[in-house]
Amino acid sequence: MSEFMLDVQFPLHRTFAALPLEKKAKCQFQALQKELEPFSDILRFQDPQSPHLTLQYWQEVMEIEYHSIVKQLQDIAAKTERFTMQCTGAEIFGHRGQDNVLFLNVAFSEELARVKKLCPWPSGKPFAPHITLARIGHPQRFAVHKKKILKAVSDVVFDIPVSCIRLYAEIDGKKQTPIADFRFP
Repeated sequence: MSEFMLDVQFPLHRTFAALPLEKKAKCQFQALQKELEPFSDILRFQDPQSPHLTLQYWQEVMEIEYHSIVKQLQDIAAKTERFTMQCTGAEIFGHRGQDNVLFLNVAFSEELARVKKLCPWPSGKPFAPHITLARIGHPQRFAVHKKKILKAVSDVVFDIPVSCIRLYAEIDGKKQTPIADFRFP
């Protein structure tokens, strides 16, 4: 059963299941963002209160789908033991020749692959485990400061203990609102 369940209105928008960063890992994520504050005119930071690795995203969820998702997340959590992921540095990905996202790379692990494989929802893209640190708001200005920004986060390596899957959605205009935690035994 989930640890908490927020009362929600349907349809839910921008809903996703993710592995949250908690405690020390969350603090390390926040410290990285703090280090990048001098570039806040270029970067749009991920919400520092909800860093996560997304497993599945739904643009819109109706009530019947929601109950099915909750049941499936309960099943996944029941079959998953606590494990540790590792952040292995920061990277950038882009689109059409422009840098768009600064993210933390997460090393492949058997445990992470197992959790993702338990997710029954089809995805149009291959799974690339990462944690978004910031979106790049001004690609041209970013290009000027790219080396300095990457140097500030180049040696970042830390462990991320994982003890649950968290369901998030946009609630009352607030993106990435936690709805429920599905704790691993």
